[in-house]
Amino acid sequence: MPDVRVLGGVSLLDGTLTKSAVAANVGNTPIGVPNIQANIGGEWDLPWMRGLTLNGAVIYTGRQFIDTANRQPIPDWTRLDLGVRYTTAIYGRRTIFRANVQNVTGANYWSSVASFGTFFLGAPRTYLLSMSVDL
Repeated sequence: MPDVRVLGGVSLLDGTLTKSAVAANVGNTPIGVPNIQANIGGEWDLPWMRGLTLNGAVIYTGRQFIDTANRQPIPDWTRLDLGVRYTTAIYGRRTIFRANVQNVTGANYWSSVASFGTFFLGAPRTYLLSMSVDL
């Protein structure tokens, strides 16, 4: 369908510690490595209003550990993002207006884990507005 675009991906990870200063941790999952990450996004150009496009995305990240002993997990999480884009011409210049909401449901989640057990709280519901003009 020419007015619909979909893009997604899945990463299946089998991270395993093969060397560790603590022998009991060998075979465990490394810090910050989820077993799955998946996303799907789409856009739909509305046929009854030229230039108007709806978009959305679902992002999923599996459980991660914040320690090499795998005793401290942070739970898996899912985030929903929605938006709209309007493309028009102003004074002969292509102009695009965008309105997006990230984390529509206001989910509380830990967005990532870095080395040494540092982790970050995911952003709350966030509203974004922008406009761009081709020069």
